[in-house]
Amino acid sequence: MYIVSACLAGLRTRYDGKDCCNRGVQELVIRGNAIPLCPEQLGGLPTPREAIEISGGDGGSVLDRRARAIGKETGTDYTDNLLKGAEEVLRMASLLKIKKAILKDGSPSCGSTYIKRGRRRVRGVGITTAVLSRAGIEVVSEEDINKIRKALR
Repeated sequence: MYIVSACLAGLRTRYDGKDCCNRGVQELVIRGNAIPLCPEQLGGLPTPREAIEISGGDGGSVLDRRARAIGKETGTDYTDNLLKGAEEVLRMASLLKIKKAILKDGSPSCGSTYIKRGRRRVRGVGITTAVLSRAGIEVVSEEDINKIRKALR
């Protein structure tokens, strides 16, 4: 069983009200092998919402209180929302004893290998990935879906 970014499952939970549907991830949800969650919505943010990026590091830096999650247009600090959402995802994983997640790369919440800063890809992880990883949950990106699907067959 996996937790997956809701936008990858085809739900319109992205900041811009769209999805990033990945057919392989969607198939896992349909087959009952994955639960779609959106950390940003679980943290109390609406959809659509302002685009957010991590300033001063990555998700691990946010957990260590050295970086913040800031709205790109207004400069609003959304750090507490993203931390709350990450903790809710962890709570769900703990309740269901889930040890693996497939999260959307590039996201300030879910980025599993990189986050976006401006228009650049920056090596690092999102806040939810940092929280889950520190709790011992394996996080991979949607690019690993073919390997995951083969392993489930």
